[in-house]
Amino acid sequence: MQAIIAIYERKKNQRTKPSGIVGSIVKTALTGVDLSTTFVLNWQNIEAQAILSDSITTGPPNPAPLVIRFTNGQISTPHPIYKPPSFTVRINGKDGQAEQVIERGPEEFAFEGGGWHFQADEVARSIRDGKIESELWGWDKSLLEMGVFDEVRKQGGYVLPPGVEKVVE
Repeated sequence: MQAIIAIYERKKNQRTKPSGIVGSIVKTALTGVDLSTTFVLNWQNIEAQAILSDSITTGPPNPAPLVIRFTNGQISTPHPIYKPPSFTVRINGKDGQAEQVIERGPEEFAFEGGGWHFQADEVARSIRDGKIESELWGWDKSLLEMGVFDEVRKQGGYVLPPGVEKVVE
């Protein structure tokens, strides 16, 4: 989840969990599966907010599905966010207008694979090195992400089928 990388890991945040989570889910009438989901994460301690949404019936937003706005600019990437073909960084001047624009396109930002291989590579490195937790994406981030998803499902009235959340030892 991009909010974990952009806000939770921010040094100023000191890995503080969101102070508030608000979620909304629209379910299909036929199966009850989540059709569209939107949620807002607030970090009051650093005055930051993440607004995330996903839908199985609409395409990615245009012009960019991922925009990280900060005090003096923004970073944006086009679809797909797990393998963006490019990115743009806009740094604003004192007047609020873009003073510096850095763009990297497919010829400068290309990489092999489908994007998800970075996760598989990290798992393989961790296993090879005898680690039970990744230094890049530790348990704290996984537990935070699952906790957010659980809270959004709860608020949206989405219940998983029996046995899905059962832990077997």
